[in-house]
Amino acid sequence: MWKTIAEKELRDHLQSTRFLVAASVSTLLIVMSIWLGITHYKARVAQYEQGVQMMLDLASQQTNWMMVSPTAWRKVRSEYSDDPMLAAFQFLDPTFVVLIVLSLIAILFTYNAVNGEKESGTLKLVFANRVSKAEYIVGKLVGSWLAILAPVLISFLVGVLLLVLLGVNLSASSWGQYAIFVLASILYATCFMLLGVFVSALTHRSSVSFLILLVVWICAVLIVPKAATMLAGRAMPVPTVDEIESKLASYSSQTRTEGMTAIMKRSRELYRSGSEMKPEYRQKMFATLQQEIEAKRKEMEQQITEYSARVYEDYYNQKSGQELLAFSLAKLSPASQFQLATMKLSGTDVALKKRYEDAMKEYKTQYSNYAQQKGGGGGISIRMSAGRGTPSASMTGPTQTKIDVSEMPKFKDPEYSFGTSVVGAFFDLGLLMLFNVFAFVGAFVAFLRFDMR
Repeated sequence: MWKTIAEKELRDHLQSTRFLVAASVSTLLIVMSIWLGITHYKARVAQYEQGVQMMLDLASQQTNWMMVSPTAWRKVRSEYSDDPMLAAFQFLDPTFVVLIVLSLIAILFTYNAVNGEKESGTLKLVFANRVSKAEYIVGKLVGSWLAILAPVLISFLVGVLLLVLLGVNLSASSWGQYAIFVLASILYATCFMLLGVFVSALTHRSSVSFLILLVVWICAVLIVPKAATMLAGRAMPVPTVDEIESKLASYSSQTRTEGMTAIMKRSRELYRSGSEMKPEYRQKMFATLQQEIEAKRKEMEQQITEYSARVYEDYYNQKSGQELLAFSLAKLSPASQFQLATMKLSGTDVALKKRYEDAMKEYKTQYSNYAQQKGGGGGISIRMSAGRGTPSASMTGPTQTKIDVSEMPKFKDPEYSFGTSVVGAFFDLGLLMLFNVFAFVGAFVAFLRFDMR
């Protein structure tokens, strides 16, 4: 019997004007967002290739490897960097459409699933037959779920067709991530569909259930994620990047000043003691001074590097604690669960910046070693000025013809495998599934206790 009820519910949805309008809007927006994403992706790839070629051309004009700064380019950068307007008005991507539009459509389909039947009088007619409450609510839920599932699957299948026709070559892992994203979208829409039936079974007027669901939607999608971030910021304050940079600059300046003061003091002492020496002895003395200066310089740089590492490690530890608290609070909302899962699937989670910083540090070390091997290093030499006997410093280094960039190490994006993305999203998807289970049980029990008089 529940199958008959599900078929009737699905047929009623498909034949309604509400379904036609809602399904058309959601399908159009999802397909449009995928098409816009493909267009922007191609533009960013072209920009990336142009930027890399420009840097290689500039590097090939240099004669010393130390004159070439290690520069890394990301293939796909944030849209906000090129269009600040998107910071105020979000970019139309599939996640945004699912997060906002599909959840509203799920509510629109189910806010009067039970109390609407009572208001129209059809609920008593149905139970005039031999139909149990359990069969009826299961049929209602299945029919409503299939009505929401149809436009979601159609729009994402059209998205697959667009990816193929527009020549976007995705790897097997990317297709797998796309499939899991579709699954997460279905789970998210199902959450609000079940909530709609649950609230409809708790109230006796469809207008009341719609207002309640609208408030729930606003809290879940708009308020809870932002409130969680604000509460975490107040509970666990973290210094800003500007404060960190100011602290590092102050320490670096102080360390360099103290080091240069010690070097100048040592230079004056040797100059006074060597003023009466023969030129050949003075040259040896200043060669020793040059070695001491180089050792002191390396010591200063080592101190600054170690201090910087300690400060950033402490900063990242505090930041991680704040993020953990914010995400834990935000996961009370299915919207946050869905968004965090999709971010981890695509590799655009909060750890993205840290992954690229680590990759850049590794590349910088790799490039510096390569430049040293190629003889691109320079240094500080101290020599006596002719006829005056006073020390002076100058930069020295081997002279070369234009460098060959063909063997220069290239920056590689940090690896983010399919397994890593799925494992990262697994917990949030599990929470979303658990939320569905609770919502289903709530809708089922609420209808069993529903007064049909």
